[in-house]
Amino acid sequence: MNPFQQIKSEIVRAVSKVRNDLPRIVGKTAVDHYKENFDKEGFVNGGVEKWKDVKRRDAKSPWYGFEYKGDRTTHRLKKKKGAKGYQSGGRNKTNFSNAATKRQILSGSTHELKRSLRYVAGTDQVAIVSDKPYAEVQNEGGAIKIFGRGSVMLPARPFVGESIELDKKISDETDKLMDNLFK
Repeated sequence: MNPFQQIKSEIVRAVSKVRNDLPRIVGKTAVDHYKENFDKEGFVNGGVEKWKDVKRRDAKSPWYGFEYKGDRTTHRLKKKKGAKGYQSGGRNKTNFSNAATKRQILSGSTHELKRSLRYVAGTDQVAIVSDKPYAEVQNEGGAIKIFGRGSVMLPARPFVGESIELDKKISDETDKLMDNLFK
């Protein structure tokens, strides 16, 4: 093989590697970065833009301690006027969870939204996706129905989007790939 054909062959190999490997590298880097947003309870873009707090952590909210699909039964004790001591108020189904008052924003007990983030790599492209139907409204904000109470507006709590820090990480990973290709 003459030198020109050898160089051409190396360039073809390098281009093929970039087209196939770069989307996977970018996808993994992006997913890792976006998952960090959940740990920081905000979107990292030129610093951390903190998410609006959730009502389940606000003691003044009727949603305080709310645990979705919670079904523990508790006894409530009521003090009746003129009575000495407390009497049982009966069994009440409640969705209260002390853990819910401390849990991070957008992190249910299973962290399923965070865990659902993945990338789909193609030739020359990558997409970040989630199979959770509520991912978009959590990321961008919007109206949702709440347990027969009508619609409420959720604030945007972005966890996926353009980010200065992510661009830097991708640039660093791209530089590493190129350095390895042309050693």
